[in-house]
Amino acid sequence: MAAELSPTSVAANLSSLLYLARHQPAAEAELQEVVRVLLACLSGRSLALESTSHGLTINGVRLPSASPGVREVHEGLLGHTISGLDMDEPLEPADLLLLARTLAAFPGTYFTWEELLESLGPVAGRVRLTRAGTELEVIRYNGDQPDVTVRSRRSGKRGQDDTLVVPDHGLILPPLVMDEPVMPASSRMAQVSQAHEERRKLEGLIRAGRAAVDAGDMPALLKVSRDFLDVADGLGNEANARLYRLELKRILSRQHLGQFARMAATGIHKEQAIAVLRRLGPSATEILMDLLVQTGSISERRGYYSALTQMEQGTEIIIQHLSHPAWYVVRNAAELCGEMGLVEAVPRLAQQASHPDERVRKSVAVALSKIGSADALEPLARLLKDPSPTVRLQVLGNLDGAKARSLAMPLAALLETEDHPDALREVLRALGRIGTPDAVLALRQVAQGERRFTKRLRLQAIESLGAAGAAGTQILRALAGNDDPEIGSAAHRVLQGATA
Repeated sequence: MAAELSPTSVAANLSSLLYLARHQPAAEAELQEVVRVLLACLSGRSLALESTSHGLTINGVRLPSASPGVREVHEGLLGHTISGLDMDEPLEPADLLLLARTLAAFPGTYFTWEELLESLGPVAGRVRLTRAGTELEVIRYNGDQPDVTVRSRRSGKRGQDDTLVVPDHGLILPPLVMDEPVMPASSRMAQVSQAHEERRKLEGLIRAGRAAVDAGDMPALLKVSRDFLDVADGLGNEANARLYRLELKRILSRQHLGQFARMAATGIHKEQAIAVLRRLGPSATEILMDLLVQTGSISERRGYYSALTQMEQGTEIIIQHLSHPAWYVVRNAAELCGEMGLVEAVPRLAQQASHPDERVRKSVAVALSKIGSADALEPLARLLKDPSPTVRLQVLGNLDGAKARSLAMPLAALLETEDHPDALREVLRALGRIGTPDAVLALRQVAQGERRFTKRLRLQAIESLGAAGAAGTQILRALAGNDDPEIGSAAHRVLQGATA
């Protein structure tokens, strides 16, 4: 009969595994040994961990907080807002080690719950994680945990000594035989050699990254980060690539990303910093946006803005800032949405088309014009009637003729109600760019004097007909013989320019 599973042993050995994965990630032999021991403790049984503000429960048994490993496992789970971890059956050794590396990351490594789940890779389908409520806090215990020295049972190269210091969690070492995969000896040797080379490369990057962090050398840390990402992108194995990215996340804190963002704004490392930030995903976008909001320096603001326009992930963070209470934050977010052509931002931009601050409405008008999607035209039509001539000018001056064809009739109607001369000129220019039959008809009426407009506006209508294509050319030929020599001369000049 198999021995009953001991929750106390599971807690002790799981804690040892998390400790090694965090503090000695390159100790491959020791990690494999603790994985072997933990799997032996489970003996093929299912595992259910529950970590709440009341303590740690393993397979329904509430463990005393003073038991070996309970504190570390309890805090480790809650530190990542995990309240429950369930496995119907034990994982393979490699998968268990990947799970341990994920859980061993320092709190804050994963900026979102989705990032934590993504770091699990293929293990995510075999482990169920329950997210803790926001009201839970990590429990901090008082007192020091004594350490002991445990001698490894694996042979191989060592460092300065043959010992490994781990917390006193009472390792239990029953024998467990692992089946070796069947493959030709030459293939296995090549596989082992490649694995060792990858491990040496990863360990070298980790050492270089930690050395740069310890020295506070941001340019060196930026270079190491780029090297991490280059290697990860060049690997054909996605699981290995994910490991590189995960180790980089463990090295980089939010403060380091903030330093990279500042380097992306100004200085000689600007291009390299932007290239790295683009590959670090939504977290980098969030930090850049925070810095853009906080900075009072015009040069830094321009730098952060420039860096943000090159980000490919995390654009939803920019869109969220369209609801910010500060007008200048909404303005910056709107300008970014327009510059980046974020179609998904149109509903939020439409809401801000009636913002009380004129400066925001101007930026919203430009953004909607640049995006130019079908659903952006309705809020643009509303902004054509904005009480501020400056806002109306922003809409009219940025209208794309090909995208704004459906606005030809509203623009023609605006000629009857608009009283600002600069805005009227922009209406005529916009009608020329649009060039639909309705637009050409309105321009002809103005150019021929059928509507009561100044000579200056009639001349503008003639110029706009030159941009309206073949239909405009026919009208210009007729206008070239107009009784008013100024009108005729202007039409003749535009015709010559069109055929030159």
